[in-house]
Amino acid sequence: MVVYISLLAALVILGIPLCSKKCGKWGRAVYCVIAALILIFVASVRLNVSYDYNYYATAYTELTFSDINDIMLERYEKGFLLPLYILNLISENYVLCFVYVAVVVYGAVFAYIYKNSDIPWVSAAAFLCFGLFFNSLCFLRQIIAAVVAAYGMKYAVKGQPYKYMIMMLMAGAFHWSALLLVPMYFLLRIKPSYGYLGIMAGLVTIFCIFSRKVMLWAIDVFYMYRGYNIETNVEASMGLTPAYCIMFGVLFAVCFLFRKRLIAKNEANIVYINCLMYTTIFEIFGVKHAILSRFAILFYLTPILYLLPDAVVVIKEYIGEKFTYPKRRMAVSACSVMAAAAYFAGCYCMLMANNYNGVMPYETFLGKDDSALYSEGSGGDFGWDDDEEDIKAEEEELEDQQSMEAETQAPDAETEDTVSPAQTEESETAVPDMEQDISDIDEEEDEDDWDDGSFDEDAFNDALVSQLEALG
Repeated sequence: MVVYISLLAALVILGIPLCSKKCGKWGRAVYCVIAALILIFVASVRLNVSYDYNYYATAYTELTFSDINDIMLERYEKGFLLPLYILNLISENYVLCFVYVAVVVYGAVFAYIYKNSDIPWVSAAAFLCFGLFFNSLCFLRQIIAAVVAAYGMKYAVKGQPYKYMIMMLMAGAFHWSALLLVPMYFLLRIKPSYGYLGIMAGLVTIFCIFSRKVMLWAIDVFYMYRGYNIETNVEASMGLTPAYCIMFGVLFAVCFLFRKRLIAKNEANIVYINCLMYTTIFEIFGVKHAILSRFAILFYLTPILYLLPDAVVVIKEYIGEKFTYPKRRMAVSACSVMAAAAYFAGCYCMLMANNYNGVMPYETFLGKDDSALYSEGSGGDFGWDDDEEDIKAEEEELEDQQSMEAETQAPDAETEDTVSPAQTEESETAVPDMEQDISDIDEEEDEDDWDDGSFDEDAFNDALVSQLEALG
């Protein structure tokens, strides 16, 4: 926990002076570079941090035994596999996998922050406090897909559907779930309103009532998701704590209340407010079925990195307009800042207390020998994240079948155990007697054929010669 708290403190303390108006663009650029390097370092040198760490470590190592044809025949995301295959040709050390993902994700995230955020340090703090950083330590493929999708959202803002869909297809090359964003183009462009919110609330309620039937139907239609059967998969059948949907629900409520001001400031916020709404919706779904909360990752990069800084500016302007008296305005502003800081810190601590995505405790391989990198870990190929759970379920099912067979065979075993000693002795003596009889028969046949003297060789030869002369 100390590492994560220090990380948040460093990003805030560095950001406040560097992102001030006095430093200008160069200060923002320096801050974004330093912040990206810090996150890259922390993510790269970790050891066994996050639930999927061992999965990706083992999978990267096993690429050593694959060739390019094997990679192309895999049905999983080539956008993620191919770069790792090339890196594996350079080094078999799986740490390179985490370095690659960290450079791609945090480099792209802070480039996005530098270009779009009015207050970069607020975006960086939100990236940590609302779980995006923790997600990036666990869901490697999906976080890359989310970054690509975030860059594609601008085409939804500009009304360029073809470019938008191309970007979402590119995101799908890293994780199939990003394909959900392709038809979302039209829904994201609807202007936020109470009517739109009411319709979505009704649909969410209907889904929650019939969620089990919908989930069973979905795995029948989309066979690739068969591993998420609610009858066998824990992540699909069980739900998450409501704390996560409350965390995003509060953010959405604030942004929705200030939606007119946010849209007046930047029309792109129409899309980003809707992204935050769908983030909250999928977190609500996650309360029923934990696996569905994964889809929220695809939506909440843009509102967290872009919308929240705009909301800070808008709320500050609103306070200035409503409270003209200087001391009162200062007091309200101070209270608002403290409330926001407390909320950010509270969410961050809640995630760590719940060991969000298995990121606690933080460990590093620095200062340890090389054997530490391979002392733990299990995993497999780049299948769906819960393939191991499927295998365990199949093994348990096989054990159950074997136990049932053992129970059905038990009466036979008991019957055999009740055979009388006399029968046992008789059966034991019967076997050698039978073998003796067979051997005696064989010996008799051999004697009859060769030892009875009935074969006259001279007569046989005379008959053969006579037969040959007759033919001649």
